[in-house]
Amino acid sequence: MPPPPPVPVVPPDPVPPPAPQSAPAPKPVPPPVSVPAKAPPAKPAAKGSVPPPRPPVRLRTWIAAALVLTGIWFFNKPADKPASVAEQVEAATALAAQCDLDGARSTLAMLKSAKAPAAHLKRLQATITKSAAACDRQQQRAQAWTALQDGVKQALDAGKPDLAATRLAIYVKRWGDDPDSLELDAKVKVAQASAQLDVADTCLARSDRACLESSLIAAERYKRPELVARTQALRTALSQLLERSLLDAAPGQ
Repeated sequence: MPPPPPVPVVPPDPVPPPAPQSAPAPKPVPPPVSVPAKAPPAKPAAKGSVPPPRPPVRLRTWIAAALVLTGIWFFNKPADKPASVAEQVEAATALAAQCDLDGARSTLAMLKSAKAPAAHLKRLQATITKSAAACDRQQQRAQAWTALQDGVKQALDAGKPDLAATRLAIYVKRWGDDPDSLELDAKVKVAQASAQLDVADTCLARSDRACLESSLIAAERYKRPELVARTQALRTALSQLLERSLLDAAPGQ
């Protein structure tokens, strides 16, 4: 029996070669950590060598130092020296002169409790006693002056300048003159002189020459410059009245 014919071999399909892959990017390599080199030991300065100059101190450093020193002095400064006995006596004397008698007496009591020298205590006590009398009189005068002002105003408002002058004279006799009383006196004299000039006006309206002249003389005694113009006008009127009286009397002679 003859062998079977050979089976033809079919060659396999050719496989395409794989595509070339791109190489992966290399990972960054961290830089090597540098180890600081150990400084070489300092060489000892040679004997007799000059040290390097120091840098200059800045201005703000000086200012800061000054502020610190000032603060230290302020918070640690010694307390004020207590006043001496003589200084306390002088201060109390000044209080007494200003009529602050309570303050002066308080200082005296404190000095007594502190066993101050008797001479100082005696002098301060005498000063307080003397000032007390003067201050009491000063207070009384102030009260009398207030009452006088009210009384004079009432009299002037009532048209009674002579009464106002009488009240002022009583005050001056007891308490004496001062700039305030002199100013009030001038005001009262103006009122008195004005009252006399008012009478002169009335006399002129009646053509009473004797009355007019008498009133003018009374007004001029006060010598008030505020009324010079009015007084001069009435003097002129008196002269004219006298001329008319002479003219009227001439035909009958």
